[in-house]
Amino acid sequence: MVPAAPDRSCARGRGVSDVDVVVVGLGGLGCPAAWALRLGARSLRLIDEDRVERSNLHRQILFRETDLGRRKVDVAAAALSPFTRVEVVAEHLAPENAEALLRGARVVVEGTDNLPAKFLTSDAAWKLAIPVVHGACAGWVGTVLPVVPGGGACYRCLFEEPPEDEAGSCVTAGVFGPVTSLTGALMAADALRLLRGDASNAGAVARYDGRTQRFRSSRFGRRPGCRCATQPLVPQGDLTR
Repeated sequence: MVPAAPDRSCARGRGVSDVDVVVVGLGGLGCPAAWALRLGARSLRLIDEDRVERSNLHRQILFRETDLGRRKVDVAAAALSPFTRVEVVAEHLAPENAEALLRGARVVVEGTDNLPAKFLTSDAAWKLAIPVVHGACAGWVGTVLPVVPGGGACYRCLFEEPPEDEAGSCVTAGVFGPVTSLTGALMAADALRLLRGDASNAGAVARYDGRTQRFRSSRFGRRPGCRCATQPLVPQGDLTR
């Protein structure tokens, strides 16, 4: 059995080191994204509080049956640390710690499976002026959206507020495993572009349909009236669980 990776948590009250990429969520998107980033990013910070479950295995490529019950961040760090420096944060991303957990990153890769967490990550990163690559999958469709603060559109310019329900999310609609791997790889590619100063994809939503094997990209601009950088974090509470 591989020993647990050391916990280099950067929660409030602890020191924060600079990292190339913060990966929020080690699910079907975060796992392939982190694996693809291992050789291109000099350092990664992995944020996920969950443990490996059997239902994860068909789409979360860093985990095996022998990992069931272990912390996702520990398993992922063991796989990635031979290639790059890895910090692990086995904590729930919440309004009170989001800024602290993202601080020091050059790019954030957001692959969570619930919409309030996506808005929370977006708001915190926007306030800290950190680019974010958002990813999502539901059914046979995967989407990738890079957002760069400072002059361009923010996540809320496209998705103004978290909806009251999550119809159509991977939690409710299910997800086709290979689509998550492809989407995660595309997220990593955008993150590497941003690390190299290439923001040409910012504000463009890339959509892949696994049924038809078609890609489509649509660019959007700033929404009139959006508060962008002044938009507060998601209200205090357990909204991202």
